[in-house]
Amino acid sequence: MVINQSKHTRRLPVPQGSGKSYSEPNKIAANTLFDFSGKNLTPYGGLLPVATMLEKLGFKKLVEETLSVHRIP
Repeated sequence: MVINQSKHTRRLPVPQGSGKSYSEPNKIAANTLFDFSGKNLTPYGGLLPVATMLEKLGFKKLVEETLSVHRIP
């Protein structure tokens, strides 16, 4: 009689994630500076530098000049 030992062996779970606890993320507001200070930002924190760059490049004016939207009431 052949007995399959591997069928009854239990695999140990792999440890997931790190044991470190992280500090609370910063809240994003209109006066939030966008230079990195080593703290975690909320998910929208990466959009702040992008929005500032687009503002400085005059992106809104360029889009308004290039695209025309005609609405039919």
